[in-house]
Amino acid sequence: MAIPIQSQAYNPITGVFGIGQIQMFSASGTWNVPQGVGKVRVRMWGAGGNNCQDATYYGGGGGGGFALKTIDDLTGVTSVAVTVGTGTGIVSVSPSAAGLTAGSSSFGYYCSATGGTYAARGTSANIGGRGVGGDINNTGGRGGYGGGSAQAGGGGSASLIGNGANATVNVPESSSGGAGAGYGASNNNQPGSGGFMTSGGVANVTSIATLPQASVQPFSIDFIGTGGGGGIYQSGVNGGGGGFSANGGFPAGGSAYGCTATSASGLVIVEW
Repeated sequence: MAIPIQSQAYNPITGVFGIGQIQMFSASGTWNVPQGVGKVRVRMWGAGGNNCQDATYYGGGGGGGFALKTIDDLTGVTSVAVTVGTGTGIVSVSPSAAGLTAGSSSFGYYCSATGGTYAARGTSANIGGRGVGGDINNTGGRGGYGGGSAQAGGGGSASLIGNGANATVNVPESSSGGAGAGYGASNNNQPGSGGFMTSGGVANVTSIATLPQASVQPFSIDFIGTGGGGGIYQSGVNGGGGGFSANGGFPAGGSAYGCTATSASGLVIVEW
């Protein structure tokens, strides 16, 4: 659904765009071009991946990708279709399956962000989604590779800050990685670090209205998707991947292995 139009308050990286109005889409819909608006900036996340039934490799899903694009000419355009990738991701995977991908998000034909992947058989698998066609395109973190008793976490979402962090590879009951460039995953059941939120291990955040405000004041859409990953049985926060059997953080966090875990849906934000 489309969240009611609101004003931006503080964007230290990208600044306020146009007249400072934004609209967030947490589900697919249509953005109607306001009268007199000739250009727009859009940012988006694909959904996180997950893995329910591949109990041979116990791998986590990759985080969703991120794209940001400024569209300078909307001449003749009255509306744009908005697609938001769903967080159901991969719910049933055989041990020989590979390359299955969670839902992508897009803003018309202008740009898109693909969802995270769960792909069995390999430590380089379980890759994150990527931005496509944006002025900035970043890649979600890789889900952890399990195997044996190792039950890996999900990858962190990409964000404006950079690529999502990878989940720990082949560590028993490992935690996930957090989101944000240059911030690695943790292991030994500890939460992962994110770009601006230091750890997961708290209740999963699902409300857009409260998403960035938990740890970042004042509100800024620049910091969405920069949260930390959860430790074992702990959900990620603000795009962080979930620890073993736990949810990915909204938006775009990959979930860990486990049929009770849910990966996070994507998100599209339009600015004018």
